This record gives sequence, structure tokens and C-alpha cells, in this order.
Amino acid sequence: MSTCCGTCDHRRHAVQDPSSTRPPLEVVLVVLKFKAPVVPTNAAPYTALNILLSSITDAAETTSHPTTFTTWSPCLSNPNTVAIFTTASETCRDRTSVVFATVLKHLSSPPRVQHVYLDYSVISLAASSSDERIPCDIFLLQAPNPSVASAIGKHFGWDPKRSSLSAQLDACVPAAFSRPGDLIHDFWAWAELHPGVPTSPSSSIGSGYESFDSRPTLKSTNSDEKNMSLFYAEDEERRNMEDETLVMIFQWNSHADAARFKHPLQKSHGHNGQEVSNDLWDRHVAHPLRQATSLGAKTDMFKLELRGVEPRVGKAAARERSGSRRFSTMASGFGEKVSGLWGR
Repeated sequence: MSTCCGTCDHRRHAVQDPSSTRPPLEVVLVVLKFKAPVVPTNAAPYTALNILLSSITDAAETTSHPTTFTTWSPCLSNPNTVAIFTTASETCRDRTSVVFATVLKHLSSPPRVQHVYLDYSVISLAASSSDERIPCDIFLLQAPNPSVASAIGKHFGWDPKRSSLSAQLDACVPAAFSRPGDLIHDFWAWAELHPGVPTSPSSSIGSGYESFDSRPTLKSTNSDEKNMSLFYAEDEERRNMEDETLVMIFQWNSHADAARFKHPLQKSHGHNGQEVSNDLWDRHVAHPLRQATSLGAKTDMFKLELRGVEPRVGKAAARERSGSRRFSTMASGFGEKVSGLWGR
């Protein structure tokens, strides 16, 4: 079915194209906002986070897929915020997933869970150990309604993958290169509603999930039905569900290199040390972000140093491990109990 939004057409084609030899990898981005800084000296929230991360990796151990990974980082500009990247998509299905039970009392707001489908090069974000640090920035650009989502699509290109800076830099150098430059890789994708989470109100008037092979199919939330839906202005809850989020992940050689790459007056380096345009970042990322924000979009930025999951902390955590594998079998009603903690 053709839609009235180019963004939807491109994302559906990218995921369902039968000519693709390998389906995209589903990666979950979880953002946790704690009441206090998550540092080793702050034992309670730090231990709770450690148990959560270990439980996610426990779930990943049940599959032999070579691309499974879980990495995390505190936000360098706000130690109360933590970001987690994981391919354990079912374990972190949505914000009411039972795996989050250990951290809920330490959070100031519900977990934010975004499912994105990326190519296999995203495994470059998988740290080999807790000592390794992978510098990256994440931008979440959330549109409050379909018209703003369409404007974001026009600013950044209907196909985010082809609009990425990596795609532009790759076009200017030979196929083989030895030095990646300031920007290692960037991944752009529209976040998707995952089967089982609350859906758009428009889903009640005909839109639904389409099947494709055995993979969970993406649900376009910017559909024809949605664009034709009319809601009362005071219906805040319904309008909040009508959103699209563009996820942009920038993996840097270092944060110092990232600062140079973003600065309009400093020379930046691409593959093999080639100089890139000074305004590349401002023209393709910063300026469109400012324009989208002026239209009402919400922008969240996280400066991170991703690392692997540390060993479990203490004897209490070891006891927790014995029960962590039972998370998936616990009562499904848990989600309903915790969903009202912050209200909606």
C-alpha cells in the first residue's frame, strides 16, 4: 500500500526489500533517567543498573547469533542519565518490560525504549570489555505530529541511511581506506513501534502489522489513516502517541575529534585524512536540527562513551543472577502494575 509520506515508503522498502541478502539488525536504545548520579560511589542505583545490564546479557546468552551485544554509558553531560544499546530486543520490548524492575524505584521517569533497524556495521558499537570506551553522540529528534515528521523527512532526506554523513564521505574516497578520520560511522534511522507496545490511535481505523517472512514487521506510524485522523487539541495523551522519532548515532574517533568536526572554523578530516567541508556538520545536522526544533520537534542529545557490561556487583547481585533467567516467565500483568507509576 502506498502512503502519502515518503519517509514511510522508504522505511518499508528498506526493511521488506526481498533483494536484500541480510535483514537489518534490530537494536534497542534504552534511556534511563535516574534520581541521582549513577557512579560506583552511589551504591544503590549503580548496583541496580548493574543487575539490569547483567539480566539483559543473560537473555542474550540464550542465542548464538554473532551480532548480539549490550553496551552502555552514562551521559557525560548528565551523570543521572544512562543509555543502553542492546540487541536483546524482546527482553527490552517496551518500558513496562519486567527486566526494568530492579531500577524503577531509582528512576525519575519511565524508561525510554526505542527500536531501530540498522545495518550490521552497528556492531562497531559493541565494546569488547568494560574498559574499552567508544565515543559517540546520540540525537533523538521527536516529532509531535505527522506534519512535523514530514518536515523532518524533507530536511534530512526521506531515506535517513542515504542521508548519513558516512554515505557522503564514502562517496568521495576509494573503496579501500586505512584511516577512518574524525567520524568513524553514523547511523540514522526512524524509530518504530514494536509489536505489543501501545499503538497509535489511528491503528483502530484500519492500520495494522503486515507480515514479512518470520521477522517482526515495522509498523509505520505515519500512515494514511493517521494523517487523516483528527483529534481534539486538549486530548494530550492521544496527541503524545502521535509521534515519530529520528535516531542519529555518531561514532567518533574521540570526542576531541568530534568537537573539531562540528566546529565551522576548524579543519576536519575524513577517510585517509582527507579534509572535509568545514560546514558539513552544520549544513547536514546542526542547521536541520535547529529548523526542526523551531517547528515544535523535541531534540535530546546524549554524549556517551559506550563500554561493555561489568561483572555483577556483590553477593546480592550474584543471588539475583540465579533468578534473572526467569524474567521472561514472570506474570505478564507486571507491565500493567508499573505503567501507572508516573501516570500518562
